[in-house]
Amino acid sequence: MRRRHIAWNISQNPTQIAIRRKEKVRKGGGYDEIERDLPPIIVRIFIQSRSQITHEISTLAGTKKTDKVYSLLADEYADIQADTTVTDTFKANGEDFQVVRVHPQVADGQIVGYQVDLERVN
Repeated sequence: MRRRHIAWNISQNPTQIAIRRKEKVRKGGGYDEIERDLPPIIVRIFIQSRSQITHEISTLAGTKKTDKVYSLLADEYADIQADTTVTDTFKANGEDFQVVRVHPQVADGQIVGYQVDLERVN
């Protein structure tokens, strides 16, 4: 039932994206960075917060403020990752996005979809 709800929700405003993955792989005493394009998938991108509350985001380079928080909804077959060794990015609706966090949606102990926090990047 939850899978059908996610599929219906995505179908209300579908967007096709092609993820570009950068992955750090151990090589000798360091890391190699491998880039590859994943097959296109259909998702739903939405603005999570329409409020005028400013969100402050801290990074190693400093701090920035944003007034929109973007999210993405994907089905259980989507290959979307975000951690210290993997960076997923994609273009959609004329904007560049980076995956910040991936939250599996679980029902009866099985993954039925993913809700993903995004950051708009330049």
